[in-house]
Amino acid sequence: MSSKADSALKAVINASELVTAHALKPKTGEALSDLGIIKNGAVVYQGDSIVDVGTTEEMLQKYQPSSLIDAGGRVVMPGFVDPHTHLVHMGSRHEEYECKIAGKSYADLHKIGGIRYTVAMTRAGTEEELFVKAMGDLDTMLIYGTTTVEAKSGYGLSKESELKLLRVASRLNKKHPIDVVSTFLGAHTVPEEFKDNKAGYVKLVHEMLVEAAPLAEFCDVWCDALGFTVDECREILADAKKLGLKLKLHVEQTGWTGGGELAGEVGAVSADHLDFLSAGGITSMRSGGVVGILLPGVTYHLMEFKKEIAVKAMIDGGMAVALATDYNPGTCRTQSMQAILETACRLYRMTYAQAINAATINAAFALERGDSVGSLAAGKRADIVIFNCTEHGVMINNFGINHVRTVIKNGAVVVDDGRLSRVN
Repeated sequence: MSSKADSALKAVINASELVTAHALKPKTGEALSDLGIIKNGAVVYQGDSIVDVGTTEEMLQKYQPSSLIDAGGRVVMPGFVDPHTHLVHMGSRHEEYECKIAGKSYADLHKIGGIRYTVAMTRAGTEEELFVKAMGDLDTMLIYGTTTVEAKSGYGLSKESELKLLRVASRLNKKHPIDVVSTFLGAHTVPEEFKDNKAGYVKLVHEMLVEAAPLAEFCDVWCDALGFTVDECREILADAKKLGLKLKLHVEQTGWTGGGELAGEVGAVSADHLDFLSAGGITSMRSGGVVGILLPGVTYHLMEFKKEIAVKAMIDGGMAVALATDYNPGTCRTQSMQAILETACRLYRMTYAQAINAATINAAFALERGDSVGSLAAGKRADIVIFNCTEHGVMINNFGINHVRTVIKNGAVVVDDGRLSRVN
């Protein structure tokens, strides 16, 4: 219930560009290039919800806000939505990355350490240690403009540890201003103790689902030669759906497996990575209404610059695309969605508008939250970011720095002048 103070009308005014990014469904094709910009814009909100948007003159004539935040000719946008992260984990793999720089492939590293190293560190961590580390990561994300984030399990790979990660994610959602959306990823890889008994581990994943379902909203699987087959993934997802979980997939990361086609077949909300997505996969995902989540930070971090990821074909083919960090200790160690925008434009040749829509409204639809976050419109959540630039393209062109000045989450200022202004 909102307090009396929360019920007062407030407004952000004098935005050089109010980037509304609004749409009633995921943006595809030409719509992906429309940011819905209002010049000299303003957004009026009450409590945690947006009341109206328009020009500053219109909004101040129509309403009498009790308090104003003057954007001072800066860009105002919805908070970023990060729909693919591995937030809850322990340990760093910076030494492994140096091996990558020296010429080892991701497949080679997967055999000698990779996910399995993180699993060992994460299993050893207590719930409190995992919580404290993830809270710090969420603080960083908030400072860089993210207001909603997905958090996968998948670094436990045992019943006890997977449930531990889901409990931590649930606690984070209650304690941190950022909305944390939980995903069960028991089918991330086969743990060391099952290396000669993959079928046994797949059976364990099925058994985990019953206790994981009350703690998660989504179930994810890694459909890949290094993960699980199409048939194994289909069976896991079928059980997950029976338990009320929504479906996600990691697909076509290290090679084509038919994961994109499977995503369309099972009606997944999203399918992510997409490095080797086929024309048939694009068609299946478009027809099934599956949002494709691109992870350019992985392409950059793993230095896979010779890959020709079919991003243009996805967009031209009418498939909805979103962007995410894939924040994790091995393949993309960044908490910044601004870094992802910069990388998507440079590596995938996405335009500024395409990237911003993919990181806001389309990313929200990739978490089935397009009706509440991801854009600035009446009735939506008052998740608003003011950037230290006068045009939206500046935040992408001027790379490597944090452009965020102010973050408003659920109608409350949580970052002011680039610094956290809340009490945990």
